[in-house]
Amino acid sequence: MDRIAKAIATPLGILASISTIVMMVGISADVVYRNVQGESLSGVLELSETALVAAVFFGMAYAATSGAHISVDLLTSRLPEPVARGCLVVAWVLSCVILTWLCYATFGRAMDSFERGEVRMGLVEWPLWPARWFIVVGLAALLVVSLVNVVRLLTGRSLMGEAEQEARVREVDDEVRAAHGERKD
Repeated sequence: MDRIAKAIATPLGILASISTIVMMVGISADVVYRNVQGESLSGVLELSETALVAAVFFGMAYAATSGAHISVDLLTSRLPEPVARGCLVVAWVLSCVILTWLCYATFGRAMDSFERGEVRMGLVEWPLWPARWFIVVGLAALLVVSLVNVVRLLTGRSLMGEAEQEARVREVDDEVRAAHGERKD
C-alpha cells in the first residue's frame, strides 16, 4: 500500500511544483508587463488562481508521504507509546472520515461544474471546472495516504514520511552543533 500511495503522491507533488513555477512566471511576467505597458496581461490572474489550486491540493499527499507537512506532537510526545499511537490512530481515522466526506462533496460540485461548463468572467473567460477536479484529485490522494497511515499505525509501523522528517531534524541539529563548534555525543 505504501508504494501505491507514493506512486500517486509523487507525480502530484511534481505537478504541484510545476504549478508553483507557472504561477511564479505568470505573476512575474504580469508585473514586468504592467510596469512597461501600464496594464495587466490578460488571463494571468485566472491562470494564477488555477495554478494555486493545483499547487495546494496536488501537494498535500506528497507532503504527507515525504514528511514535509507540519506536525505538532506536543501531546503525543508526552504520552506513553501505546497511548500516543492510539491517539494517532483516532486522528488519522477521523481524517479519513472527513476526507471521504470532502471527496464526496467536491466530486458532486466538480461534476456539476463540468456539466454546466462553469467559467469565470474577468479579463478573459476562464473555465473553473478543471480547478474543481484538481481539488477532488488532491483530496482523494490525501485520503489514500491517510488510509495507509492508519494501516501503518495499526501494524506497529511509523507514519509515512516520519523517518525522513526525523532525519532532516537530525541533520539540522548537526549543522547547528557544527556552527557552534559542538561535537556529536
